[in-house]
Amino acid sequence: MGHLATKAGYRRLRERLDRMPVGAPGRTTIYEILQILYSPAEAELAAQVPMRPTSAEALARRLGRPLEQLRQQLEALADKGLVLDLFLGGKMRYALAPTIVGLFEFSMMRVREDIDQKKLAGLLHRYLLEERDFVDSFNRSAETSLFRTLVHEQSLPADFAEVLDWERASHLVEHAGRWAVSLCHCRHVAHHRGHDCDRFRLESCLSLGAGADYVARHGLGRAIEKEQALALITETREAGLVHIADNVKHRPTFLCSCCGCCCEILQGFKRFRWLGDTFTSNYLARPDPAACTGCRQCLQACPVEAITMEESPHVIDGKRYRLRARVDESICLGCGVCALQCQYGSMHMQARPQRRIPPESTFVRVMSMAIEQGKLHHLLAETLPGWSGQLASALVGAIMRLPPARQLLARRELKSRFIDYALRNARKRKMQEVDL
Repeated sequence: MGHLATKAGYRRLRERLDRMPVGAPGRTTIYEILQILYSPAEAELAAQVPMRPTSAEALARRLGRPLEQLRQQLEALADKGLVLDLFLGGKMRYALAPTIVGLFEFSMMRVREDIDQKKLAGLLHRYLLEERDFVDSFNRSAETSLFRTLVHEQSLPADFAEVLDWERASHLVEHAGRWAVSLCHCRHVAHHRGHDCDRFRLESCLSLGAGADYVARHGLGRAIEKEQALALITETREAGLVHIADNVKHRPTFLCSCCGCCCEILQGFKRFRWLGDTFTSNYLARPDPAACTGCRQCLQACPVEAITMEESPHVIDGKRYRLRARVDESICLGCGVCALQCQYGSMHMQARPQRRIPPESTFVRVMSMAIEQGKLHHLLAETLPGWSGQLASALVGAIMRLPPARQLLARRELKSRFIDYALRNARKRKMQEVDL
């Protein structure tokens, strides 16, 4: 009976994680991962922690547990990166950490002796990059991603005025307020699999603002000064890494420096195209045919294999060349790595025809993703009280079961109206709190 109860606890936890915009699908590997990260008792408790940040007092009343004992248990889970503790509305609130960005990354952002990280690394690689349960769970027509690529500012023309503040890594770091650095989850996984990265060291994952607070507070990384953070993005840019940030316009919580050999985002994109083009920058690499010598530097630098060489005999300054670079614009991330590597000034970054604007905040991104992934009804069931939540959940769930064409139209209308409504109410509550 105890074995059955333990198995049921992990099942409830997986099902709860799977209700989030980025879920936890699967029947085998995901359970092996959860069993390494959570003890049976931790899994049982985590399966009852809300997706919405909730105070320990409210959760204690809901679960019928002693407050101080529960608070200690929640803090222990937060120290492991399994629960988020966030200071909101004047008190600490707790929410279940999602798989990504969340408990998967936190599990490998430091060296740990309490779990078998080598075994975990193999399981994470299998789950994210070998099996299809995870990648196939995503709606491929979705427009909102967890991540966005930042163009290297130095790859743009000196007189280019169109790049906006939220597109600049330097601006995001400069205005973050707090900074922390951790081991790169992906390079740490690669290390345990016997594939150490030759592009950069392990400690390179940059957390910003509230993300830096959480990481430093729980020993998942170490706090650093702004100057150190700025130096890190300069160093990683010069190493030919891609800067990928939290997909929000304001107050991003992380900025990764990614290589094509280790990064699970980039490897997943190359293998499955699971994020489509939703996380590219607003720029594209374009070679100048009149200047390209076919030297292959850009091809070797591109982290997602968007560049090939094509036969095209031509003459530059009296010298004959056989090859020219060609960029597949359906793959190009717009990171600017290739342009920085081009020694002949042939590769240029140009603005894409249509600019993609990131969500204003984490709230808007989560709601947008929940709608696009067909999971908004799960969030509403937890967010709204009593019958209101059940009714809203049922109505949204009905929309998600419409035929694909009608569902797409309904989702777009729902996203526009619901997010506007939620933001108006959030601002109204904030003003009432100020008035009080």
